[in-house]
Amino acid sequence: MIEKLRNYINHDEPFGPIDAVDIDENDVEVMEALFEQHNRLYRELHKRPSIIIGRKGAGKTAYLKSVFFDKRYTFYTEINTPKVFTQVLNSIQLATKDALFPETVADIWKTILWISVFAEIRRHLQNDEKATVNAYLSKIGVRDEDNIDAILWNIADVLSDKVPTSPLGIFSALAKKFDKIGFENAYRVTNQYLKREKKSFVILMDSLERIDIALDSVHRALEGLLKLLGSMNKPEDSVDIRFCLPSELYHSFSHHISSNPNKDFRRSLILQWNASELIRIGAQRLKTFFQLYYPEKFKDIRHLRPEEKLEAAKIFSTILPRTISTQYGINEDTWGYILRHTQLLPRHFLMLLNAIFSSNKQHRKQFLDIRDDDIRHGIRRTEERIVTEIFTAFKLIYPYAEETCRACIPELAHHFNLSDLQRVYYRYGKKPFQYGDFSEFKRMLLEIGAIGRFVGETDFYYTAIFEYTVPHELVTSVDDTYCVHPLFSGIYSNSNKKSPKPVYPYGAKLDDEDYRDRYW
Repeated sequence: MIEKLRNYINHDEPFGPIDAVDIDENDVEVMEALFEQHNRLYRELHKRPSIIIGRKGAGKTAYLKSVFFDKRYTFYTEINTPKVFTQVLNSIQLATKDALFPETVADIWKTILWISVFAEIRRHLQNDEKATVNAYLSKIGVRDEDNIDAILWNIADVLSDKVPTSPLGIFSALAKKFDKIGFENAYRVTNQYLKREKKSFVILMDSLERIDIALDSVHRALEGLLKLLGSMNKPEDSVDIRFCLPSELYHSFSHHISSNPNKDFRRSLILQWNASELIRIGAQRLKTFFQLYYPEKFKDIRHLRPEEKLEAAKIFSTILPRTISTQYGINEDTWGYILRHTQLLPRHFLMLLNAIFSSNKQHRKQFLDIRDDDIRHGIRRTEERIVTEIFTAFKLIYPYAEETCRACIPELAHHFNLSDLQRVYYRYGKKPFQYGDFSEFKRMLLEIGAIGRFVGETDFYYTAIFEYTVPHELVTSVDDTYCVHPLFSGIYSNSNKKSPKPVYPYGAKLDDEDYRDRYW
């Protein structure tokens, strides 16, 4: 396993890959070694959520793939090909365009997903059970050698065939195409086997973040899928589902697509991280890096446990300065300085750490002699990548966010009021925004985390709440004032608008109260 880890943890990327998809699915031991399991989110995962909600970089795929090593499930099937998923969405939308109720569309999703269960589990069934399942799969055109992609393409083709236009005609035709009696028999024997053998199955769906499709064009199909998701993962179920939903699309799904958000999202997990959890992720990987390449340093810290916040900080204290002198001429806590340049996402944090260490390697004769300018340089060269990734994640919802921020953020001070924001919108933002009025402009800036609500200040900095730290839309009033997030002010700074005080997003300091316990 140590040699496999060298493929992912090296001198170019001491903190390893920033995306779980970069780890080969056969390297299960590596996934487990790099997955920090001593946190609140991992404990919540064992409550079997059907929907995992998180921003791009929050770790949705990693939490999806944790089933490979956490031993909760005996069997799984994974739908992670965007083209196939998009084709199925389009086919369901076409076939159900005149459907009256989302429950009927949910039944189609149930049939499709259970067919993928049948295909995976049939080789484990007893002879008579296997014969029942094989007879059904053969009748609908699923071959022994078909993988999940081939199965879904076949189902999409079946759905795309011409069907009657009346709602009743549609569903009687689809029931005939999918042999409802044969399906019920296969469903019965599969469930019997799982319960008898005390085994469990999970369907993994991680395609939505990468699809390129207008949500309105598949509204009916997605509404039915949400209905099914809300009905699954009950205590008595042997087959669960884990569906990854990008936070960037969450409001569209809950406000405009779901027919009953309270039911559809009742078994969901929101991936939101705090500073100490991110430190523990980094410390675990740094300890592994020392173990692989610096045995003398590893010897000094091998007794320290990355899962403990204070001990994780001690692991980093062997190479990072305690404070950093900033461009504002003040000494900041190093962790606060690094973390305020993230949106408290593991991907952002690992990107910054890899960049800081890369800068150190490039400019120092002695590697791991990390100084202030390594940290500043690493952040400067990475923050634009992070901001670009944020824009990409919101492209489906706010296609002109980047152009709008480029025009408007330079005209805002670190701390500003509503009148300032209105003036900037009408003078600089209205033309590039191309989306709506001022309220929608402000909503976009809040939603992408470019601005947050000001909540206080000290002699040295402003504090603001940003939407990525709340489980809902960040509500503001006409009396509120605002702050620009350090990532966005760093990219679009205007020397004439600079404030002598930096902005600290709440949650970016190690001693901040866990924002997930508060209601803003």
